[in-house]
Amino acid sequence: MTETTVPPGVPAPAEFVHAARLALSRTPEGVDPWFHQYNGELLDDRRLRTWVRAKRQLFDLIGGVRDKVVVDAGSGFGMVSNLVGCWGARHVCAVEVHTPMAESHARVNAAWFPFLVGRVFGLRGDASHLPIRNASTDVVLSIEAISHYYDVDAFLAECARVLRPGGHVVISDGNNGANSRIRATTLELWRRFELGPEGPFGDHVIPEPMVSRRERVLRQSFPQLDAGRVAALARVTSGMDRAQIVAAVTSHLAGGPAPTQAYVPGTCPREPEWGYVLEQLFDGRDLAARLERLGFDARALPHFGGAVNDVVHAANLVLRRLPTHRWARAYRVVARRR
Repeated sequence: MTETTVPPGVPAPAEFVHAARLALSRTPEGVDPWFHQYNGELLDDRRLRTWVRAKRQLFDLIGGVRDKVVVDAGSGFGMVSNLVGCWGARHVCAVEVHTPMAESHARVNAAWFPFLVGRVFGLRGDASHLPIRNASTDVVLSIEAISHYYDVDAFLAECARVLRPGGHVVISDGNNGANSRIRATTLELWRRFELGPEGPFGDHVIPEPMVSRRERVLRQSFPQLDAGRVAALARVTSGMDRAQIVAAVTSHLAGGPAPTQAYVPGTCPREPEWGYVLEQLFDGRDLAARLERLGFDARALPHFGGAVNDVVHAANLVLRRLPTHRWARAYRVVARRR
């Protein structure tokens, strides 16, 4: 394949564009199929431009990432981490709890991003227990990830621990809990994530529901139980991870009380294998207040887009200066460690 030309208006280094498109068109063996679902837009010039501009506008809020040590908390398949590395970050620690994503990032980088060796490091870990030394980091990123953290307060405390004085937290997410329409839709999304049915729902595709995943955990751990007992126990272990399910049911089978944790409508579901939650809602102003209490100067910004073109970007800059959180689709939080 010939060297990729960077499409007009895409503010990304040619090496990133070339490697990302090779990764998607000549994907290494063993990469999780969801890699294409998450990153397929990078093959389209217009969507690539929007994706890169969105990241550039986000990092401009903290003066860029060049020469900084960056932690990408919830890095997924690692394309943002790779872009940050290509933009000149000194080191990027891509921290991801979901093993198939972390392993896929490593395979992709070994095949198509060898120039990032020594700059971008993949780490299997939880955002609430970052495998990073105290006061060793300049920037912690959470891009479309905080809605999946099980323990958000622990993550914010970890930001305070790993950042140097003057370091920044940057949070960007589309689940704006201050928007009543988004909240109403998300409550129904939560119910479907927990109970089904599978299939399309708005911008999402409902996968295997959490109650079915818990049934699988129970069948694997307690093969002696019949299907009816498994189904009944799956319904009363909502919100538990694998270890908690096994402990609760083991105790019950030994004569203890049955689990009583049935799903409560309005509760964000939890994936039992990996422990993350699905599409939490946050008001960015609340997150900013929590960071303030941990020693940060923080601000929350309502976000209406702005990466498509300069007109939309200018409109977003105006709207973010107004009290428009209740109408915004998304939010951003930028905080500086005192």
